[in-house]
Amino acid sequence: MTLLRSMTTKHLTHIPTNLITGFLGVGKTTAILDLLRQKPNNETWAVLVNEFGKIGLDGVFYSAAGVAVKEIAGGCLCCAVNLPFQVSINNLLKEATPDRLLIEPSGLGHPQQVLKMLSSGLFKEVLDLKASICLIDPRKLTDPRYTQHQNFRDQIALSDVLIANKTDLADHNAIALFQQWGKEASPPKKLIAQTIQGQLDASWLNLPRNPQRQTSFTHANKIASLRPTENGPDTLHNHADGYQSFGQRFPLQHCFDFEQLQTQLSQLNAERIKGLLNTNQGWFIINGSDGQLNYLSCPASSTQCIEIILREDLTINISTILNACRTDDQ
Repeated sequence: MTLLRSMTTKHLTHIPTNLITGFLGVGKTTAILDLLRQKPNNETWAVLVNEFGKIGLDGVFYSAAGVAVKEIAGGCLCCAVNLPFQVSINNLLKEATPDRLLIEPSGLGHPQQVLKMLSSGLFKEVLDLKASICLIDPRKLTDPRYTQHQNFRDQIALSDVLIANKTDLADHNAIALFQQWGKEASPPKKLIAQTIQGQLDASWLNLPRNPQRQTSFTHANKIASLRPTENGPDTLHNHADGYQSFGQRFPLQHCFDFEQLQTQLSQLNAERIKGLLNTNQGWFIINGSDGQLNYLSCPASSTQCIEIILREDLTINISTILNACRTDDQ
C-alpha cells in the first residue's frame, strides 16, 4: 500500500466517492453516463466498474464517454476486496487524479464489504464516502425471484438514496409498492425519488452517507457461491447466486446479420445483454435487458465481444445461436 501512502501526501485526499448499485439490468451504466454529462467542466471524474461476466464491456461505454475507468470483470467486488481491488483503485486514483470517484459494483455484487474497506484503513484518508445510490426497477417488486434474492434486498438496505428507474414502464401499483419499500426502510432514506432512463440529479452525489445501515449479508457464503469456469480462450462463463454469464470474443473479421441478431437476442429471455459487434449494417453497441435491447451505431472497434447473463436454470447453447447469425464464411 505504499502507493496509497504516497498519494495522501499530495492533493489526493478526501476524494468524494459514491457507490451506484442496483440489480441486473436496472440501468446503472446509463445513470452513471448521465451523471458524467453533468460533471463540471473543471473537474475530472473517474469510474471503477465491476461486472459479473468475465468479459468486461462497461469500460468500453465509459471510455467512449472520455472518462478515466478501471474495470474488474468476472465476479463481484465483495469477493474482490483484496489486493487486486486495492491495486486497481490505487492505479485509477494515481492515473486520473480525480475530483470524484464513482464505483459501480456488479448487479449481483454486494456493497457491504466494499463500503467497509473504503471507509477504513488508509482509504479513509484518501476517500470521502458520500451517499450510496441504489436504482430499482419497480416492476420487479412483485417478482419473488428478485424480492427474495439477498443481494437485491441488501443493495436496497445499504443505500442512502433509493431511486425507482424505468418508471415510464411501470404501472401505478408498482410505483406505490416502491414507495412502500422506501418508507419502511430503517434508518430512513436520505432521499427517495423516481426517474426514467437513468436520469439522476448530480447534486444527490453530495448527500451524506449513513454508516449505520446494516444487512444480514454473510461474506463467507458469497465467496463460496462463486464458481467461475472457462470453456476455451474466447468463451468464458461464470456462475453465482442463481445466475450464469456467457461471454465470447470474436475475431474482427466475423460479421453478423443485423436483423437475425436482433431476433435471436430478443428471444433469449436474458437478464442482461451487452455487446460490441460488427454487422452487415455496421458496428453496434448492444445494451439492454428483459428482451428490450438498444442498438447504438458506433465506429469500428479493435474489440468484438458480447456478454449475456441468464438465470442458472436455463440451458441454451449461445455459441451456436450466435454463429448461426454470422454472414462471413464459416
